[in-house]
Amino acid sequence: MNTSAEMTAAQYKQWAHADNNSIYAAYITGTINALGWANGDLVSRKRPPLFCAPENLAIGNQNVYPLLDQFFTNHPGISDDFPVGLAILRSLQAAFPC
Repeated sequence: MNTSAEMTAAQYKQWAHADNNSIYAAYITGTINALGWANGDLVSRKRPPLFCAPENLAIGNQNVYPLLDQFFTNHPGISDDFPVGLAILRSLQAAFPC
């Protein structure tokens, strides 16, 4: 992965499912964690959260990968350089609307 840029759609499609211990899996985990912290901060400030997952659901790679796969399937014309971080956010918002 280019250290000056975030993970792209092309990189996700090529590598994310190949090696769950890869830098790509770590990138996705970090993005999920960051979005979770952002959500918690918004809620603590009495602002609308980014997405509203059930409280009993631990969001991790195991449930985000299928959401990302669906996102890219539903958007076949998306550019190869589309940022995966934004795809994760949009996938979580679609799966867990508020």
